[in-house]
Amino acid sequence: MNNKKMTPLLAAGVAATMCATLGLAGCGGDGNRTNSEGKPIIKVTLIKRSTQIDAADMKLTQDLEAACDCEIEWEEILDTQWAQQASTVLASGDVGDITIWGYNADNFAQYDYWEDLSDDIDSMPNVKEYFETVPEAKMFASDLDGHVWQIPSDYGAASGAQWSSGQNMMINKTWLDKLGLEMPKTWDELTEVLTAFKNEDPNGNGEADEVPMLINQLGTVGFGWWSPFLLLNGTGQNTQVITGAGAQGIYVKDGKIGNWMLSDNFRQVIEYYHSLIEAGLMPADVLTRDASLNTADINSDGKTAKVGLIFGWNTGNFGDLRDEYVSMEVPAAPGVSYEETTWEPKFEDIYNGACVKAGLDEEHKAAALKMIDAWLDPELTMESYYGDLGTYIEKDANDENTYNVLKFQDDLSTFGLADRGLTWVRPGVTVTGDEDKVLAEEDGKVYEEQQSHVDEDDIVPNYVRLSTEDNTTVSNNNSTIWNYALPQISTWIQDGGLTDETWNQYIETLKSSGIEENIELWQKWYDEYMAKAA
Repeated sequence: MNNKKMTPLLAAGVAATMCATLGLAGCGGDGNRTNSEGKPIIKVTLIKRSTQIDAADMKLTQDLEAACDCEIEWEEILDTQWAQQASTVLASGDVGDITIWGYNADNFAQYDYWEDLSDDIDSMPNVKEYFETVPEAKMFASDLDGHVWQIPSDYGAASGAQWSSGQNMMINKTWLDKLGLEMPKTWDELTEVLTAFKNEDPNGNGEADEVPMLINQLGTVGFGWWSPFLLLNGTGQNTQVITGAGAQGIYVKDGKIGNWMLSDNFRQVIEYYHSLIEAGLMPADVLTRDASLNTADINSDGKTAKVGLIFGWNTGNFGDLRDEYVSMEVPAAPGVSYEETTWEPKFEDIYNGACVKAGLDEEHKAAALKMIDAWLDPELTMESYYGDLGTYIEKDANDENTYNVLKFQDDLSTFGLADRGLTWVRPGVTVTGDEDKVLAEEDGKVYEEQQSHVDEDDIVPNYVRLSTEDNTTVSNNNSTIWNYALPQISTWIQDGGLTDETWNQYIETLKSSGIEENIELWQKWYDEYMAKAA
């Protein structure tokens, strides 16, 4: 597999051309630098949100520099910019000495820019403890040949997202109560509730301004977070939209991989959504209008709610109106019993973490490894996530495993790096005072029973990945599939036109575009990883 990778030597030639042409910041910088005191300078690349504090202004910088006996040079790139810059950086090979959050398993398979850390784990006691305690983290970090390409982050049991994978179906409970309505348990009941939301002025302002339901746009590359097709769980087809496989429609049942884009369940959801639009229960342009209109409707004026139901992260999505909303179990489709309904599974909150640039000299590599290991110290992890210890978060005086968030943000500025830093929250550690986590747990626990309807063997683990060659094949097939299918699905939902004839044509087009080949390749690598895990 390595002979297919882009190597640093080859990338150097590409970099010279690209840097001269594009004038990229950071291009051509010499590695293995030292400061005036002779200490190694380690360039750490962070991919951040615009609302997050500069890392150089955090106590974390001093603590990490003390641990590695080095100087940190932060390179901070906004995630909105990284989406465009990543391909250029990968083509040039100009990666940071350490990069946090920026790269994934596909990058590690394709490029030889990073150090294999498999022989260095014993020199990093926190990392060693981490991998022994959370074997899924080591599997996430590794390929099938045993190379360890990154030290991933894991927010552990303290994560609110673990309860529902951060996927929630949320309804205005205040409206239900005002209208004397019960929580809908079936699609028919949901339609009745949405109709009442439309016609009976539940927000009480005397205007017909209620939007009974909103769904998110489909995008251009699959089915991501808060997808409208979470409703598939009401048909008995479980989803995993937060994973690379699930975002492609891939699922597993009794060890057999399939794609729900080919299923009658998928068609049923499309037809149901179109029926809601026909009845005026969703905006007619819900999948094509500017996403900012959804945000404006959801937040309203902060006093009078306008929206009845959405899919989202948690009830915090509604801002000052959040107390009116609760998460709800997904209603059952016609002919489906409650026992057959499902929901996104609980998951280990493990995500891309720190990788180390290949080719550092011994001194710089040692400093980089010390920094990464120190970052996983319990106190530094909390300091990284929430901000300076003693100022924005504190350790409970009576329980060393409890941390209290004192202040997470000021207006829109957060005092920590949150999930864009490196994190390992150990088992038994709890965090209080983080409202987002509290809401996520309260909202996500609603789905425990429906999650229990999914057998463990019917979940594709997030560490299952394709080889470089097969990933290229699947990606090429998906480009054709998405270009055809997503606009067609949007048209069917908004405008109708889904008949037996057009559905059969759609199925044949997906097959001719390579969807069955994709299923075969995911089956191959699912079997490989399951055999290794066993």
